Amino acid sequence: MDFRTELATRDDYTSLAGDGAEVKYLMVVDGREPPAIFAGAECLFQDTDKYAYHLQFLRTLPEYASLAPERYADMVLRRASRAMWGGGLKLYPATPHPRTGAAGVLAYTVYSETGPDEMLTVDDIVQADRRLKGCSPFAESFLVFTPDGAAQSAAVRALSDELAAAGVALVDPSALLGGLSAETYSEGEAYGYLNIVDGAATAGVGPRDVLVIDAAPSDLGLVAGLVTRQPQSLASHLNLRLREKGIPSAAAPGALDNSVLRALADGLVHLTARGARVEIEPARLEDAEAFWSKRRPPLGDPAADLEVATPAALGSLGAADVAAFGTKAANLGELSRILPEPNRVDGFAIPFRAYADFMQRRGLDADVTALLADPRVFTDAAYKKRRLSELRARMRAAEHLPELGAALEAAVRQAYGPAGLVTRLRFRSSTNAEDLPGLSGAGLYDSRSGCLADDLDADALGPSACLSAEHEAYLRGELERRRLELAEHPDRSHLLPIIEDLEEDLTEEKSALLAVRRVWASLWNERAFDDRAYYGIDHTKVFMGVAVHPAFVGERLEAVVITGLEPDAPEPLVRVVSQVGEVGVVEPSDPTASPEILTFRRPAAGPPSEITLVSPSSLAADGARLWSDAALDELAGLLFVVHDHFAASVYPTLAPLSLDLEVDVTMDGRTVIKQARPYTP
Repeated sequence: MDFRTELATRDDYTSLAGDGAEVKYLMVVDGREPPAIFAGAECLFQDTDKYAYHLQFLRTLPEYASLAPERYADMVLRRASRAMWGGGLKLYPATPHPRTGAAGVLAYTVYSETGPDEMLTVDDIVQADRRLKGCSPFAESFLVFTPDGAAQSAAVRALSDELAAAGVALVDPSALLGGLSAETYSEGEAYGYLNIVDGAATAGVGPRDVLVIDAAPSDLGLVAGLVTRQPQSLASHLNLRLREKGIPSAAAPGALDNSVLRALADGLVHLTARGARVEIEPARLEDAEAFWSKRRPPLGDPAADLEVATPAALGSLGAADVAAFGTKAANLGELSRILPEPNRVDGFAIPFRAYADFMQRRGLDADVTALLADPRVFTDAAYKKRRLSELRARMRAAEHLPELGAALEAAVRQAYGPAGLVTRLRFRSSTNAEDLPGLSGAGLYDSRSGCLADDLDADALGPSACLSAEHEAYLRGELERRRLELAEHPDRSHLLPIIEDLEEDLTEEKSALLAVRRVWASLWNERAFDDRAYYGIDHTKVFMGVAVHPAFVGERLEAVVITGLEPDAPEPLVRVVSQVGEVGVVEPSDPTASPEILTFRRPAAGPPSEITLVSPSSLAADGARLWSDAALDELAGLLFVVHDHFAASVYPTLAPLSLDLEVDVTMDGRTVIKQARPYTP
């Protein structure tokens, strides 16, 4: 259809919108015989994508096939001969409504000649306003008039009080703002269906959703684009994943309450995030489909070596072992080769073969086959979520293979001696589909803590045998602090799961074998599943290894570091994003806390130069730096060693190389690098 007589819904508007999301209209004039083309209707909204101008549209109608520009001017622009009103409608999400103050308006113009006798009167504008509101019910509450051109603007300015008294909302053209003020974390554009979530639940959100939500969920899966009301963490796993895929992410304080965005909700939109502006406009399906087809970046299937059957010490691993143990474990092995003992993690890794044997011998591989053969999994987001949850539950509940228990005990004793049995260990995912060039997989899979003595004591009674007096004192102090904070600030709902975890750590056992199964089960997390589908990776070719080392307790600081930025500069840039340990950076326990962002440059020799505190941590006293000069010098020295080693021996083909590293400052003051992977801006 080349026109509509009413804009009853958002879809009516978007189906007609042309460049800039504008829709042209024609309307009958009070007191004059309506042209036959209206056929009893009061308004005609033309397909502005197909016909950008009234003249083009009118010439498609038999009675106006040879319409001349001068005749059009008589019909639409000139008072004495006007047979129909004409103008345009355009959405401006950032413009406040002059009466209600609510952000977001649909502004309309009314065309006229510019001579003094042709200027619009109050009655003209009131007539157009009344008729457009009647013909555009989807936007009646946020429809505003804006003058067309300088001459009209000057003439209408004197009518503002009369127009306001008549119920016409007037906005000067200079005040029209298209994009929303924003802070952008990942620049780019996207097409998707606008999904406005008023709460925190993101069930069913998927790769075709442009999500508008209050705060960035740390467990968010793949989306087309993200706009939050609250500021985000630049160094979060979430924004790392979005940046590497070119998915726009920004914080725009007015997004949730915007009248235009609410009107566009659930419809197809085009999102652009650049610098300090975010623009969300209606989109056409053909444009979206063309965009989607170009953006799907298949990486191929990852390699997997299932011949290695026994755990291996991290210190014995290197880049050549990726196919058997995963990139995380292999890179921890590389770190073990070059870092002093106080600055590395010591442990071992469980190979892919253990996961494959468990899945096959417990019949879980058949469950995976059935899930992947179910077409509904790929068309129904809620159904997919349930099926994946059921698979993970079966994996957690399945009995471990006896040989895994024996191999795990042997590896723990070899790594730490008898004391290892009562050492709280961290079991970390290490798949062949993460920590890769162009695919970090950051935050897709789970890490868990466990205590082997809890598996060997033949009971399920807590607390854990690995709960040391020092750890217990730390946990009780944290629990008391968090309970007091919640009592003083009951609105801080993010504290509830933190308190629950602290209570569990103080009272329950921590099975190491269950921790392994929970890490394995996270291979089928919804976010991970969607990520692999986005990259075209065969789910059946992905395997889970596990990197194991003592858990960190009571860290002083947590940091994410990117090396090798601005590689063409005389001194490359390093960015360090840090936060106090109990809050963290990667998955901050307090979503309202802002991390410290610090940069420095790497000179040809010597300590770091041009140290710049870009922004302090919101939790730092008086805005002081979290890193002392001495601590930063030590960190920089370690980073330079790691960067040079990985550039020469691990990723020689990735030039220039940037690394993404995770760093902890432990309770006893050691600076430990606990992860290294390629960084893709």
